[in-house]
Amino acid sequence: MQHLLSVDDINEKFILDLWERASDQKDNFSSSLKNKILTNLFYEPSTRTSSSFYSAMVRQGGSVIPINNVKFSSAIKGESLEDTIITMGTMSDCIVLRHPEIGSVSRAAKVSSVPVINAGDGKGEHPTQTLLDGFTIFYNNKEKIDNLRITMVGDLKNGRTVKSLVKLLSRYSGNHFNFVSPPDLRLPKDLLPKNSFQTEKIEEVISDTDVLYVTRVQSERGSNHQYSLSLDQLNLLPRKSIVMHPLPRVNEIPRAFDNDPRAKYFDQMLYGLWCRMVLLENVMS
Repeated sequence: MQHLLSVDDINEKFILDLWERASDQKDNFSSSLKNKILTNLFYEPSTRTSSSFYSAMVRQGGSVIPINNVKFSSAIKGESLEDTIITMGTMSDCIVLRHPEIGSVSRAAKVSSVPVINAGDGKGEHPTQTLLDGFTIFYNNKEKIDNLRITMVGDLKNGRTVKSLVKLLSRYSGNHFNFVSPPDLRLPKDLLPKNSFQTEKIEEVISDTDVLYVTRVQSERGSNHQYSLSLDQLNLLPRKSIVMHPLPRVNEIPRAFDNDPRAKYFDQMLYGLWCRMVLLENVMS
């Protein structure tokens, strides 16, 4: 693997191998990335993704150059993305890039001398979030990721995690998608899978849901809706279902639900660390 810019860059064999290896990462510290350096280059705010890559790198003996606020870098002086990428490529073995513009990671990859990993390009994609989201389903569903009923709720128009996850889950047979959102926040038509249903009312689909994927309103991308799920609504879910959220959470899921065994959104962060440990080792070793 050279760059990871989109879910389209990874095949099923790679994904399943990564998930199987991630299952063994619980306390697996190693020195496989000793003397390797990762650049975390974040033009947008991040808590989980930047920290997860940092932790994944350090746990395997590597080092990180953290640029988590570009106002303290030469970008604030007007340096182009391309020049920044070329610069950091001379100092590191891989670059993790988050940027507000769709297509920014492709621009970066064209000039980079080291692998580039997309950590979110505007409202485009977030492929490593998709790897950990898919692993969450795989890990909590007896290693099964087909013939599922997946309900996605929230800002589906601007949420990049939804778009990447739909791409991935559409590859597996028998999966059915329910998309729950206001009309102006619906998933773009060109991204709708064949086997899907759109509604504004979660009550129409929640009782027949295996995976509930909740997202926040993307206020930084112009969305101004407010919505939240109640405990009464969440308790309509079957007991075997799981509830996911890419975080940060605003008020979409009540905190009173956090200790419910169906709540997996904090587990997702741990799974993300495991997946990124394997991914970085694959990319750099």
